[in-house]
Amino acid sequence: MDNNGLFNILTEVLKPSGFKRKGNYWVINGDEITKMVNLQKSQFGSRYYINFGYVINSIPLNGLMMHVYNRVTSSNPEEAKRIEELLDLDNTIPDADRYTELRRFLIEKLSQKVEVVATEDDLLRYLKSQAPSILNMIPIEVKRHYNL
Repeated sequence: MDNNGLFNILTEVLKPSGFKRKGNYWVINGDEITKMVNLQKSQFGSRYYINFGYVINSIPLNGLMMHVYNRVTSSNPEEAKRIEELLDLDNTIPDADRYTELRRFLIEKLSQKVEVVATEDDLLRYLKSQAPSILNMIPIEVKRHYNL
């Protein structure tokens, strides 16, 4: 599989939720929240990372890509390792297996998460559900906005 295969899988998973592809990004522009997914190539080899997050439209980005930033992974070490392997195109995983497994992980670890956040209230619920670990990764402006 090449990077076009990754683009195709991401588009296939995200398009039903309303995401539109713009280069290496998939975006939904909402009234309060902009949802973003980004396919990032590593500087080393053919490894890729899938980042996702949210922009609160009422808060300036001040040079940030997103206010709330995450990466597709798992808290289960075995799953996290498998996701890394699937996103490393130098691995000799058969294309059909890579497609099936990666699609399943993207639905579970990405699509289901971004679908539930559409408003600022949804984002606050998401942040509280991920606390305390995510609170160290969000800008002070977001903490002030939500009184966190």
